[in-house]
Amino acid sequence: MDTMMAGTVSFMPAAASGSDIHSNLSSTFAATSSSSLGSLTDYSNYPLARQGDRTYLRDPENIYPLPCDLPEIHRQTLRTTMLLRVFGGPFCNPYLANRPPKRILEIACGSGLWSGLCHEHFVRNGQPNVGFVGLDFISLAPDMRKQGMNWQFKRHDLRKPRLPFPDDYFDFVFIKDAGMCPSSPAQQASGLSEPLRVLKSGGVLEVWDSDWVFRSLLPNPAPARKSSSKEQETAEATATYTFSSATPFTGAQNKYLVDYNSWVEKSFDRRKLTAVPCATIGLSFNSEVDLLEHVDSRRIAIPLGDSRWEREGQGKDAKGRPRKALTPDQISIRRTALLTVVQMIEGLEPMLMEASGKGRDEWDRWWAAMNADLFQKGGLASGECLEVSAWWGRKK
Repeated sequence: MDTMMAGTVSFMPAAASGSDIHSNLSSTFAATSSSSLGSLTDYSNYPLARQGDRTYLRDPENIYPLPCDLPEIHRQTLRTTMLLRVFGGPFCNPYLANRPPKRILEIACGSGLWSGLCHEHFVRNGQPNVGFVGLDFISLAPDMRKQGMNWQFKRHDLRKPRLPFPDDYFDFVFIKDAGMCPSSPAQQASGLSEPLRVLKSGGVLEVWDSDWVFRSLLPNPAPARKSSSKEQETAEATATYTFSSATPFTGAQNKYLVDYNSWVEKSFDRRKLTAVPCATIGLSFNSEVDLLEHVDSRRIAIPLGDSRWEREGQGKDAKGRPRKALTPDQISIRRTALLTVVQMIEGLEPMLMEASGKGRDEWDRWWAAMNADLFQKGGLASGECLEVSAWWGRKK
């Protein structure tokens, strides 16, 4: 997999150094590994277990299916930096530019990378004193106070009914890539109630997520009608596409992604998870009409390869002009999107193997053939893409 890293978006600030994250993760796993027999059901203090070459949450009632280990942190790092590139910054809502927040909560913060990048954004804009609180089930984030950041980590199981903060406490609450958590807005109709409770009046709630199944863009998709000129400029600069519910898609054409789609939908259905959070989070926002105003969203399709209709000169930009050849930066963004997708499939391997009915040898053959097809044989020429979305609203 190392050879696939060339040409990807890669950045990790000092505030979230890999050595500190590795130390935190190793300590957590070491405590689990050395636990006594009496701790076998103490999933809070001993949360992790090895499965093959990866580390997962071991609580059988916690249905979060992705690993909790350093390779997964690296995948999330690539993904976060890619998302900031295609969204044009650490948040999409327009309200914080004129009213900087004093206190920010990042739910499911992981390594704290987003908080560190958001802190750097505010420092560049002359606002260095913004306070950050990161919340997660496992302590992976380093102590970013050592880097001069106003930072606090709070360990918390999101399955508990109440966040450990008072009412009206934060100016900005941010949630990213939590769609597989059982208590996320994608999984529960009440998934926004606690984030809204701890948010001040006039504060902003923003959620980023993506669907876990893949579709193909049809040629020459029109820009989303409500896209601003700045959003469309960002899309053109990154060779991505803004879209709306009216944008035409077709099913994935790549046979390996068709297999994956079938298996992940089957697996998620068994676990009562949704594989399409982008179709449900918006409903959660719109159902909070008594508490939220100015609800809006932004949706972006990132092609996972060089589509046939783009190569043949059929692609056009928002102004109807033929699209130019992809720049190295644009190729890097697509390569990063594909790499994080393949790494995600690798992380979901135990669940997908179960759903597919494949044994180890058969799975390994499928896995090798998929990698060769996606990375070497141009198997993504039909416009398969990663769909990412942001939603936000301001509390009344």
